[in-house]
Order: sequence, then C-alpha cells, then structure tokens
Amino acid sequence: MAPTIKRIGSFRTHQKHFVDFFGDDLIVTVTPTASVIRRWIRSVRSYNRNHSVHPLVVGIGVQWRPDSSDPDPPPKTLQLCVGSRCLIIQLGYIYGLPKVLRTFLADPKTTFVGVWNGQDQKKLEKCRHRVEIGKLLDIRMFVRDSRGARMCFCSFEQIVKERLGRVGVRLDPAICMSDWGVYNLNHYQVLQASIESYVCFKLAVEERLWNLKVAANLVI
Repeated sequence: MAPTIKRIGSFRTHQKHFVDFFGDDLIVTVTPTASVIRRWIRSVRSYNRNHSVHPLVVGIGVQWRPDSSDPDPPPKTLQLCVGSRCLIIQLGYIYGLPKVLRTFLADPKTTFVGVWNGQDQKKLEKCRHRVEIGKLLDIRMFVRDSRGARMCFCSFEQIVKERLGRVGVRLDPAICMSDWGVYNLNHYQVLQASIESYVCFKLAVEERLWNLKVAANLVI
C-alpha cells in the first residue's frame, strides 16, 4: 500500500496534514507564520531532550521551481522533520525568519540530513533570507546496500527500497518541477516533501550520524 495523506486542519496561520508512511504516522505542518515555526521548534527540542538518547537529528529538504527565465531560482520551501513531526516552511511568504529558526538551523550540535542536496546550502544562503545551516549532510554518503556497497549515486527510490524495504517511493520529477511558490500546496507536494525529509531523518538515526566527526556541509 502506497503512502497516503489527508488534511486534518486548515487555519489562518497554517495547515495540518496526516501522512501514513507504511504504518508510520506523520503530522505535517505547512506554514509561513513565525509563531507556528517557533512552536514547532520548541516542541521538537523538548521531545528530543526528554525522550531521545542522542543529540538532535533533523531530516531536511529544499524545494524550488526550475525556471527557464531564471538560471538560479530561489528556494520556495524548507522542510524539516524530527521523528513523526514534519514542518514545511513557505519561504516566499515570510517577511523575516524568526531568530529561533536561524539559531536552530545554525546549531553545530544538530545534524541536518538531506538527499541529493548539493545545491540546497548555496540556494538558502543566496536567497533573500540568507539562511545558514551549521552541519548539513547527504544521506547517500553514509548508507550502504545489503552487500556493503556505498549508495552515493543511487536514487531516492533505490535507497528507500534497499534500506527500508519499500518499493516505488520516489521523488516524482513532475512534482519536483511543480510550482512550490503557491500559497496552497497540493497534497502531492506536501506528501513528497514530508516523505523526503522523514526518510532522511529515519536513515540518519539508523546510521547514528550524530557520532560522525566530519566537516560541516559534507555533500556531493
């Protein structure tokens, strides 16, 4: 059975969705609102402090729409995931990033893990918000298949199949190239963005990437 999504709340400041990822229940918040972002960060910090035995690990992803008229389109969304909590920040609708988010992203003790994210750091730093991330890794650098071979050049679909045993979970090119700058993201966009960041979080925890003594921003 494929992952499913349903909206469970629509508010003035944010939307909430429920995602079923093969029995893993995710709560996804989509927002451009500083107060909602602050609340989410406080929640995941508190949960990690009280229920986790390891430093904070965050699955992360960035979305933008390729544009033939703009060789370097700015990022439109930033998605974060800790455990079952996912947050999709609509960068195009935020006047200014809350300080707590900047501190959260720049914390060198927190490990941020994405996939095929070679452009993400540069795009975030160059956008009007000037977003900086302290320690950004690409999960492909650290996962291995059943034969012990590195998966550096494998697709997201191949990694999910090999490591999680789930078939057909892919980053659909049509969704990747859709308009991420709209205020009301559709279900396909929210589902793909949340699954991408959740899988990166899940595999990063399995690989215990918080223990790595590596340089920040290690990507391909």
